[in-house]
Amino acid sequence: MNHNASRRSFLKQAAVLTAGAALLPRPVRASSPNEIVRVAVIGCNGRGMNHINAWLQVPNTEIVYICDVDRRAVEKGVAAVAKKQSRQPKGEADLRRVFADADVDAVSIATPDHWHAPATIMACAAGKHVYVEKPGSHNLRESEWIVAAARKHKRVVQ
Repeated sequence: MNHNASRRSFLKQAAVLTAGAALLPRPVRASSPNEIVRVAVIGCNGRGMNHINAWLQVPNTEIVYICDVDRRAVEKGVAAVAKKQSRQPKGEADLRRVFADADVDAVSIATPDHWHAPATIMACAAGKHVYVEKPGSHNLRESEWIVAAARKHKRVVQ
């Protein structure tokens, strides 16, 4: 075995292996209702509409809740989802009710910044995976609480 391979030859070999792996056939999976991720969007003013539009583009994803304290924002979000999704999402003003629903798999948080950390921690404790806008927190301690909650409850937080 040649242990003195050049960087160039290593990169060529790695590229060939990567291209070869990409061409391998993928197993065919049956579509199942269990493969649908049910998402709640929390916070619809500003970035929240971007979250809604982005989730509507993701295959095997259904927006099941639009949550905001502003009823007009909820109505706007529900209307946007209803145009592109067969099932209309529920409108909700209280994020705790969203977290209590066992049908919700993940939440997308676009609330005002001071709610990012508390909502993320509450969502993890309720067993939900989380996408949260930046900044995730206002200080290092809140960030540590988010990481601790994600680890404790085995949730994915991005």
